[in-house]
Parts: sequence; C-alpha cells; structure tokens
Amino acid sequence: MKPALLFDIDGTLLYAKGIGRPAFAKAFQQAYGVEADFENVSFVGATDTAVIRTMAAAHEIPSTPSHEEAFYIALTKALDDALAETPPYVYPGVKDFLEALVDQGYTLGIVTGNIRTTAWAKLLHANLATYFSFGATSADHYDRDEIAKIAYHRAQMLGCEVKCLIGDTPKDIQAAHAIGVPALAVATGWIDAPTLLAAGADACLENYQSLSNAIHHLERLIHNASPQA
Repeated sequence: MKPALLFDIDGTLLYAKGIGRPAFAKAFQQAYGVEADFENVSFVGATDTAVIRTMAAAHEIPSTPSHEEAFYIALTKALDDALAETPPYVYPGVKDFLEALVDQGYTLGIVTGNIRTTAWAKLLHANLATYFSFGATSADHYDRDEIAKIAYHRAQMLGCEVKCLIGDTPKDIQAAHAIGVPALAVATGWIDAPTLLAAGADACLENYQSLSNAIHHLERLIHNASPQA
C-alpha cells in the first residue's frame, strides 16, 4: 500500500487571520435567527459542528439538520467572500514540506474540524489544495477522533496506509492515537511545544522552516525510531 499522511488545517498549515468568528456569527444569525457572540468561543481543536450545536443549546434552540444545512451554506458563502478579500497566511516552509512529501510518494489527506466546503475554500485560497487528494471533515462527524477514523478508512479505500497525523493541538494528538498512528505536533498555532509534548505528541516541530529537520522527525516516527523534540 502507498504511504499516506493526514494533516489538520488551521494552525497547522495556515492561519485564516481571524475571519472565522465574524463569518460564524453572520451564518448563525441567518440560519438560527438569533445573534450569537462567538468572540469568546475557543475554536482550537474544535469541530464546526460541535461549536454550532453548543451555541444553539446555549440559546435553547434545537440544532436540527435543516438548521445545520442552512448554517453551512451561509458559512461557506461568508467565509469564501472573506477569504477572497483576505487570503490565509501560509506558514513559512509549508509548501516546501508538502512538495517534498509528494515527491517522496506520500498521498496527503486532511482531518479537520472545518466542514468540507470551508476546508477546501481555505486550501484553495492558500494555494494548497492540489497537494491533498482525500480527507474527512466535521461534515462527516462532530467528533475529531471519528473524523480521523473516517479519513483512515478512506485512505485504505484508495490503497493507502496512513503513517502519521500532523496537527497543532492536543485533540489532533488524541485523534492520531485513536487511529493507531504517531502524532507529529507542530507549534505553529496557539500551543507551544512543551504543552504539545506533555499532551502526548510523539514528536514536535517548532516550525517548518528547516525542511531537513521536518523530514527527519517525520521519518523517525514512521520508522518507529525514538523521536527527539
């Protein structure tokens, strides 16, 4: 089987410059009919589906399938418009890292708390979409562990074996271990390396700026060597 790697998006590959909160608020008002304050909501490691269900419950509104579908449609439009005006910031070294992995024969997939349409919108506006050929999102499930399991099975259907999951939060680390693969953490988001290692990361990168270092850590994990932080 071909080797495959799974990547989180936000905080791992790119930063969307804070456009998500106003887009969420606008879409929530359109779909649920009430104004909601997302300023103090933590999106770190969260899934979009879980976030809106929690917000709906806080406003004592049932989050029905029709509500959620309307929200996703509105969110996709709001986020795509915002991304067109303010493209995401891609972390230094990310493109070189992805290029090197593809050149080495890896198939790349995503595991993200975004829904499918907004995940691909971010990747498209960041010029990263061409590197990824499959994945799973919170449109598939509200729980990140289950999203990772879905992506894992989709990789198998493509004739691929997932070797590692790369992410920037403890929930990404947990998701990696839920599917029985090592977690390569990256401290590019909002959580520092010591915290990620304490959360169980099998190795951690401060950033992608040294391509040789990033590849070295990944290869050590994949070949079951004892990784160094």
